[in-house]
Amino acid sequence: MKLIQKIKEKKQQLIRFLFGSFSATALMFTFQACYGPPTFEEEVQIFGVVTDAETQEPVEGIAIGFGEGVPEGIIDTTDNTGSFGDANPKYILWFDTYHVYLWDTDSTEHGLYESKTTTLSFEDLHSPIQLTVNRVHEDE
Repeated sequence: MKLIQKIKEKKQQLIRFLFGSFSATALMFTFQACYGPPTFEEEVQIFGVVTDAETQEPVEGIAIGFGEGVPEGIIDTTDNTGSFGDANPKYILWFDTYHVYLWDTDSTEHGLYESKTTTLSFEDLHSPIQLTVNRVHEDE
C-alpha cells in the first residue's frame, strides 16, 4: 500500500512541476507577444571631442558621421575646441554597436587629417566620446 501511495505522490509532484513549467513559459511568451522582445532602444545625444592623435590638441573642421552600417549623414563638424554634438537632437539607438565616421572637411585650412571609422558600443554613446585623428604630414 505504501508503494502505491508513493507512486501517487511522485505522479502529483511531476504534474505540479510540468504545470508550473508550462505556466511560466506561457507567461514569458505572452509578455513578449504583448511588449515585444527586449531592445536597446533609447534616446541619446551624441557628443564629444576630436583631438590630434600626436599632439592631443583639439582639431577643428572634422565632420562626424554616425550609423549602424553606413553614415546616416553628418551629425556635426568640430568647432575650434574640437567639440561636436552640443546642439544636436537626440538619436534613437537600436543596436549594440555603431560606427562613427570622421573625415576632414576643410582640407588644409586646419591641417590635413586622415579619414577614420571607429566602432563604439551602445554604452560608449552615453557619455562624451573621445576621438583622435591622424594628421597627414607633408613629407608623406
